[in-house]
Amino acid sequence: MIPLKGEALNHNFSVNRNNKIRDYLNKAARYLINWCRENKISTIVVGVNPGIKQSINLGKKTNQKFVQIPHNIFRFKLKAMCDRYGLIYTELEESYTSKASFLDRDKIPVDNADNPSEYSFSGQRIQRGLYKTKQGKLINADCNGAANIGVKSKLNGFTPDRLEASLAMPLRVKFDVALAC
Repeated sequence: MIPLKGEALNHNFSVNRNNKIRDYLNKAARYLINWCRENKISTIVVGVNPGIKQSINLGKKTNQKFVQIPHNIFRFKLKAMCDRYGLIYTELEESYTSKASFLDRDKIPVDNADNPSEYSFSGQRIQRGLYKTKQGKLINADCNGAANIGVKSKLNGFTPDRLEASLAMPLRVKFDVALAC
């Protein structure tokens, strides 16, 4: 067998990487659908930020990793599975959901590019993954943003008294796929 060189080797790496990512996204979408069905959740709300990867400045290494994540493909897979299993899939503009404090019940404004305004919020993100509320409570920043997307969707059940405990220690799910990115 002749070893691969040059473009053939790069193509082989690319195909392998794409297969692993496709498998991972399928597993993640399947896990989410199964979890929703087991917990009798009928609606999935996904926050969408159309310019999420445009002109980002998270540092050279982080930018290289972040722009490789195929968010749109995951959304399409999730929507297709929702349609297949009878779940309601909704996309919602997610501006200010990470800045507003869910536990402090901050009002979440709608982004208006034609009339930009300054807003102040009671809490703040103090580092990657950590949000501090007005009362000094530390919660997971991604969970705070997700809960605020739920509030913005106006679905029932997104209240601080119901969700406060789950904001501090979210469940981390790992799949058995090794991504060599």
